Amino acid sequence: MNRKQVWTALTIGIALTMAAGIGRGDVNEPSPEKPKAETFAGIIRTLDAEKRVMTVEATPLSKTFGIASDCEVMTKDKPKASLDDLKPGSVVHVTYEAANGILVAHRIEQQGPPQETDRTSAFIRYRLRYVLFEKSP
Repeated sequence: MNRKQVWTALTIGIALTMAAGIGRGDVNEPSPEKPKAETFAGIIRTLDAEKRVMTVEATPLSKTFGIASDCEVMTKDKPKASLDDLKPGSVVHVTYEAANGILVAHRIEQQGPPQETDRTSAFIRYRLRYVLFEKSP
């Protein structure tokens, strides 16, 4: 083999090696996905404004949320409310993201006034509504 053929083979080999490596730097790295915003509706069971933690229940589910520092809180009376305006028993829609296994609320909308927080009273009211209005004769 003469020198010209060796240099040509070497140049082609280097070019192919470089071309094969282009765009492969991110193949094994997962793309960072932004957490999806989800919603949950229910009744506030516990609310600690100082610790910024809230538990919302929609029987049979209950979820505990950390409340973000930039969380938007809205009530029927105030479009820009605070956590102090919410009370246990209030019906709310919570928009949240799950980050590292922690549910973080970014928006809380009060949908209705506080309801009974006593489960027995709520169950009796539910059963009466079923018996009186929904049950077919």
